[in-house]
Amino acid sequence: MFQAKVPSEKITQLKETSKVVFRMMKMIWKIDQKLFVLAAVFYLLPAIIPFINAYIYKLIIDAVVKLLQENSTNITVLYPLIGARLVTYFVQDISFNTQDLIEKMLFTKFPISITQIYFKKLSSLDIQYFENSEFTNLLEKAREGYEFKPERLFSNTFYALAELVSFVIAFIAIAKLNWFMVILISMVVIPEFIVQTRFSKFSWGIWGANASLRKRYDYLKRVLQGTREVKEVKIFQLAERFLSEIKIVQEKFFDEQSKILKDTYWSKFIFRMLAILIFIGFEIFVILETLAKRLTLGDVGFYTGIVTTFHQSMSGFFRSIGGVFDDSLYVKHVFEVLDLEPIVKVPENPVKIDYKKTPLIEFKNVDFIYPDTKDKILDNFSMVINPGEKIAFVGENGAGKSTIIKLLVRFYDVTDGEILINGVNIKEVDLETWYKAIGVLFQDFNKYEDTVKENIGLGKVYENMGLDEIMKAAASAGAHTMVSKFDKGYEQMLGRVFNGGMELSGGQWQKVALARAFLRNAPILVLDEPTAAIDAKAEAEIFNRVERLEKDKTVIIISHRFSTVRNADIIYVMDKGRMTEQGSHEDLMKLNGQYAMMFKLQAKGYQ
Repeated sequence: MFQAKVPSEKITQLKETSKVVFRMMKMIWKIDQKLFVLAAVFYLLPAIIPFINAYIYKLIIDAVVKLLQENSTNITVLYPLIGARLVTYFVQDISFNTQDLIEKMLFTKFPISITQIYFKKLSSLDIQYFENSEFTNLLEKAREGYEFKPERLFSNTFYALAELVSFVIAFIAIAKLNWFMVILISMVVIPEFIVQTRFSKFSWGIWGANASLRKRYDYLKRVLQGTREVKEVKIFQLAERFLSEIKIVQEKFFDEQSKILKDTYWSKFIFRMLAILIFIGFEIFVILETLAKRLTLGDVGFYTGIVTTFHQSMSGFFRSIGGVFDDSLYVKHVFEVLDLEPIVKVPENPVKIDYKKTPLIEFKNVDFIYPDTKDKILDNFSMVINPGEKIAFVGENGAGKSTIIKLLVRFYDVTDGEILINGVNIKEVDLETWYKAIGVLFQDFNKYEDTVKENIGLGKVYENMGLDEIMKAAASAGAHTMVSKFDKGYEQMLGRVFNGGMELSGGQWQKVALARAFLRNAPILVLDEPTAAIDAKAEAEIFNRVERLEKDKTVIIISHRFSTVRNADIIYVMDKGRMTEQGSHEDLMKLNGQYAMMFKLQAKGYQ
């Protein structure tokens, strides 16, 4: 069986649950006050009506008995009672139907709002959150929390309130008859609640404690059904390997869950058997009181119904509270995400830059260490990028090239030193205008399952770009000829998710992504391995266009292809976070250092 919890821990759990419930109710109230009030009314009405109905029925029975005793056929006294009973049935039915309507409306409207709130918060968080495993574990826990648990938490809270109202009314009625019966019934129902809440806690514990395992499980499912992954899965015959791992995860959850279910089953079984004995005893008590003429015949039906309602409402209350507790454990993680603050802070009055003019960029004695690590990725790094300069970074993997870009777009803040934009510390610059000044093609660019037009148009969503501008950007990236051959041209759906979609090759996708960067027409163009999936001819054409079209703009290139970087004004050679060489291709070849060695090795491969 379950181990007992210390009172302080129970109090802490109660406080946490109360905070989550209060915050959720406050959020729903803010979203739709009218719906909230209607929910309160029509969740609580069905808790009161049965007692009124039962009491009216008691009066009817007593009236019928009296008529029989008086040998009277004057049933007019029954008309108002039957009419009142009919009204209660109508009200009850309307309440249930309205409750169902409100619940459906809530379950439709609330997810729209909470999804907007949740993902707006995610979009405001820094990249470094998403590169942290603890945060991704939190996202895994919160995923179910924002999808349907909030609505369930709302419903269970109101169900609990309704059951509490029902319980209080039944309590008063039974206490008026006999206090001892209240105590006896409570002794059965309260332990049942304890079992229920412990089950919720332990059930959630399995889910929460194994968030990383669950994340692995979801990942393996994606691999087995992913369009990109299926080729390797087949060739390397990986399906059995991944399926066996999935089975291990599933069996672990099953073993832990089944143990809890069995323990809970036997605990509930014992308490329910005891409850049956107590309720039968209560019915016998009511019958004996009636035979002793201390209760009427109508009271027999009334109190028998009341004690059943008392048990059902008390059990229902604890069951709903158990549901509230269970749901709050999931929803709590949603609020944990919503409470996160951006690590990269923007001042109250940031310096807005002219995002249409090419700025002067300076890295000044920059040190950088990634959070929760010790190794310096950049060590006393300094450089100046003049407006309109074409520069390139080369070096081995891990040398710090991509980190420079992450710092330039302020995904991270420097550990020491500073980055200046036109002499202003980047920490003081308005990020919204700064991002408009930069067009970036990341090495791991996105492939949007949308039309070609939309794929490219996403490069400048803050302006209404026409098809002419999109076609011009596509031509600059070498994508226009490719798109022209598509049946639907720029309206062609890309990817395989939606009907009529076309899957592109890696190089074709890269051209579309490059067009997206060109469309932005920003004064700074950053290309991180821009032609990794493009053939040599297409690469040469693209960089000829870059040189021709981006004359007055700053271009920053990271590449392992020396044919890509050799035309840069300045090439920076990176090694273990430091700049070891710099200069034009000709200067570096004359230096006969690290760059020349790497260039000759790559050139030898083409001979």
